[in-house]
Amino acid sequence: MTRVLIVGSGFAGMWAALGAARTRRDLGAAAASITIDIVAPTSMLCLKPRLYQRHEPVFEVDIAPLLAAVDVGFIAGTVERLDTGTHTAAIRTAADTLIDAPYDALVLATGSHTTPPPDAWRPHVHVLDSAAQALRLRRHVTALPQRAPSAGRYTAVVVGAGFTGLEIATELGGWMRELAAGSGETARTLLLDRTTTAGATLGAAPQAAIAAALTQTGVTFRPATAVQTIAVDGDTGDVHVDMANGERIAAATVIWATGMQAHPLGRAVGAVDADGRLPVDAALRVPGHATLFAAGDMARASTAPGHDTLMSCQHAMPTGRIAGHNAVRVLAGVDPIAYAQPMYVTCLDLGGAGGLFTHGWNRSVVWTGAEAKSVKQAINGWLIAPPPAGQPELALQLADPTPLPAIGPDEVAARWRSMLASRAA
Repeated sequence: MTRVLIVGSGFAGMWAALGAARTRRDLGAAAASITIDIVAPTSMLCLKPRLYQRHEPVFEVDIAPLLAAVDVGFIAGTVERLDTGTHTAAIRTAADTLIDAPYDALVLATGSHTTPPPDAWRPHVHVLDSAAQALRLRRHVTALPQRAPSAGRYTAVVVGAGFTGLEIATELGGWMRELAAGSGETARTLLLDRTTTAGATLGAAPQAAIAAALTQTGVTFRPATAVQTIAVDGDTGDVHVDMANGERIAAATVIWATGMQAHPLGRAVGAVDADGRLPVDAALRVPGHATLFAAGDMARASTAPGHDTLMSCQHAMPTGRIAGHNAVRVLAGVDPIAYAQPMYVTCLDLGGAGGLFTHGWNRSVVWTGAEAKSVKQAINGWLIAPPPAGQPELALQLADPTPLPAIGPDEVAARWRSMLASRAA
């Protein structure tokens, strides 16, 4: 028996498992003896694109029944070490025992986490990397009216004005105003960043829509702002955010959203980039390793001339599929598939201002407002959800590695209108 071991149960890991299971089926006798296992601390898939949503009831889904339905094993544990010479993973199991798990091909899909604040600040800030953290923030904000009045009771500070920070801040803007209504206290949501532009990494095209949305949702952007200290006031319970320019902000709610770092396990297999990602070739192999693949937020793959994959489910899902297919294919003696993803869109939730939907790497604006919001709700609602465990053939069908073709913005808009209409019917 030969074994594909997939490390991680997020979007990339789940789709790597489904892709591997599909190829094993499609190749028939050539791959029949290949076993596929996922190892991860939990079989709960965290639906991270939903974590900022205050009314969302489901932040994670158990994928163990789906894996079982397509004959993929699950090992509850954490990979502590990798020996790429002997093809062995040292796994700390849920029972706190250390086992050595051999593999013939490995897919690293351990995801990413928010770049953490300094240790002294961590007790005073919220980070949204897990369902538990999202629920903690929801409980915290919901309980603000029960706190004693203070200067910062209805003030929220979001540190980091990238994609994640924009979604959190615009959601909080309306939330804080609703909670403060009738209290006589001022609701404020401040968005801080070292850059001079909110959403700077999104380029120039969306800037007018982003600025309008911040105004509409009551979010104040503080550009070129460096946080110097974050500490709690023992008398009021407010957090003091001190900035390099000497300003102090009292806020009961502080969210840290300063970008992502790939899981540190990547360092065990190769040289990583500044964000911890492993550069990979067209087959998503880590250079120097014939049967070791990286996918999702662990991998930096070329997706278009001059553009690399981003840390998002938009790239995690297809890179996971391809890595899973290729792990089985190389073990079966079949040429690997080249990763390709010519289609790229951006869909940003902007709270009460609706959303922003753009096309292409230049992010030309297709929709803003309610239409863009409906696309984002569809993506977060059903598009990223795991296939149903009761329909394993559908799951394998969806693991088709064929990329979506690149189409123009008008056709993208038409297709989305058609999909939304059919879902509403």
